[in-house]
Amino acid sequence: PFVRIGTHMQEHDINVPKIITHDLKRGFMVLSDFGDVHFQDLLEGPKRDELYDLAISEILSLQYELSNFAETLPSFDREWQKKELDIFREWCLPGLEQTVCEEALEPLFEAIDSIPRSFMHRDFHCRNLLIPSSDSIGVIDFQGAMLGPVTYDLVSLLRDCYVENDEDWITEEVSSFQQALEQSKEGIPEMSDEDFLRWFDFTGLQRHLKCIGIFHRLKIRDGKESYLKDVPRVKKYVETVLERYPEELSGIQ
Repeated sequence: PFVRIGTHMQEHDINVPKIITHDLKRGFMVLSDFGDVHFQDLLEGPKRDELYDLAISEILSLQYELSNFAETLPSFDREWQKKELDIFREWCLPGLEQTVCEEALEPLFEAIDSIPRSFMHRDFHCRNLLIPSSDSIGVIDFQGAMLGPVTYDLVSLLRDCYVENDEDWITEEVSSFQQALEQSKEGIPEMSDEDFLRWFDFTGLQRHLKCIGIFHRLKIRDGKESYLKDVPRVKKYVETVLERYPEELSGIQ
């Protein structure tokens, strides 16, 4: 998948590492080097807003340039969503029956299924973006890309598991993204800011519950305790969404 997806992305001028040579049977490849300056490293500096503008433009480019290719990727369907959230149940609520958990999450699955789909990187956050030059972003870790909700990569970036962002600022960025999406992509209806924010919130809720489960699995199974320090931030994202939609998500409450 890395070779197939990466080659296609490069053909459409997405800044991914160039695959210089590879041998899949022996399991190695030689890639161009993006350096070691991550998106996260520069967020405390004067170019924070500029960096986020670049990253959001990159999401729009991915969705526009790779729209046809996305149809060939695995689908972020209900079964995949259930499989991801079973990680949360297994490692955070092991005493809860799977069927009971899935029943509570059904409104979330149904809402996500109704969102238009496009190319979805699936892990578009500050540690998977490198800054090889002052005016460009390099994208890595794209081998898990899927056909998924148009708001998924945006929530990965703006409600990053590793970075604090102000909620009012996030809402403004979501609205700007919505306007750009409506202008550039067919199949995206004109809609209220509130409805589009709901798409953003619900995809984020699914992602963040999964991430909490993964972080606990890393600690319990793999002995990697450092990820637990990010759980309070991610839990806050979950609480924000649950408080915003108390009736729709009452089962998860």
